Amino acid sequence: MRNVIRNLLLGLIIISAIMGQPVFAADNDLNSYVYNHLENWDTEFQIDYYKSDVLEVVQNIAKDDDYLMRSLEKMVYERVGDKATLKVTYRTTKDQELYINQELTKIVNSITTNGMSDFDKVKAINEYLINRFEYDDSLVSNNAYSALTTGKTTCQGYAMTAYKMLKLAGVENKIIIGNLDGVPHGWNLVKLNNKWYHLDVTNNDALGNNKYFLRQDKVLKNDGFTWKESDYPECSEDYNYENNKASSYAGLLSELKSNKDGRWNLVNSAWYFMENTGRYATGWNVIDNNWYYLGNDGIMKTGWIYSNGKWYYCYPGSGAMALNSVIDGKYRVDSNGAWIS
Repeated sequence: MRNVIRNLLLGLIIISAIMGQPVFAADNDLNSYVYNHLENWDTEFQIDYYKSDVLEVVQNIAKDDDYLMRSLEKMVYERVGDKATLKVTYRTTKDQELYINQELTKIVNSITTNGMSDFDKVKAINEYLINRFEYDDSLVSNNAYSALTTGKTTCQGYAMTAYKMLKLAGVENKIIIGNLDGVPHGWNLVKLNNKWYHLDVTNNDALGNNKYFLRQDKVLKNDGFTWKESDYPECSEDYNYENNKASSYAGLLSELKSNKDGRWNLVNSAWYFMENTGRYATGWNVIDNNWYYLGNDGIMKTGWIYSNGKWYYCYPGSGAMALNSVIDGKYRVDSNGAWIS
């Protein structure tokens, strides 16, 4: 009988060891454990935390990544005895997130290059999203997956997609949650040259004039934007195109080469290069180490351009001509930018 009891106890100990909770030596271990599950889009996992503020703790862990935080739709904490489980509902599925990552990586690689400055990348991504999406008046599309697959989205979809694309391009950014005229609204903050700026792609698209492209706090406040300022870095000034022209258009190259002197102007969502003579540049021009094609109307052209019997490709958004590159995975252009047929 003693052997039976002894064997039974041993079996219970083994079962307990197999079904036991993860043991954390410190808060950092708990943070890493939870974050890894959330980042993996796990919908249910055990958690060795039994205090009443568990959901608040999990939310604070998720705040390390703005995209992840905005992806959480619902969380349920269940405890039976010494077994605690967290059940999570996301705005998207794991397969949809895989599609988002693959699609956005492909897009970012097609509209940006390693030689671009961070400003060029932000400009290219802002213009891409404006051209790709339109506002979803039904308010149904609220994430990057539905935005990419339907072409429509709300401010949350704009901000989440922009966040992902900017992060893939190596540009530090945040998603800011606030209100516009008392209505909940989301947009982005972008860090360039150690300074933060507002980027509201939703309203840049709706207004058609990039009014909220790299702007300061004061501009947004004057237009009815509000947010919890203590939660976000200060944006003390508008982005200064003139002072940052060298870094913006030369990709931080040490020697700038241009056949024109002047500055870029953004007018009604179109980019022009204003020469110091007061005229808009036209045709092919080398501006800060990049080739650009400006139409007879002065507007910077993008996409495939047929010129003097050859095809050239200028990246959407930045407008810079592609050199020694493969476009869309199959069209190769040479060191002069010409398509190799």
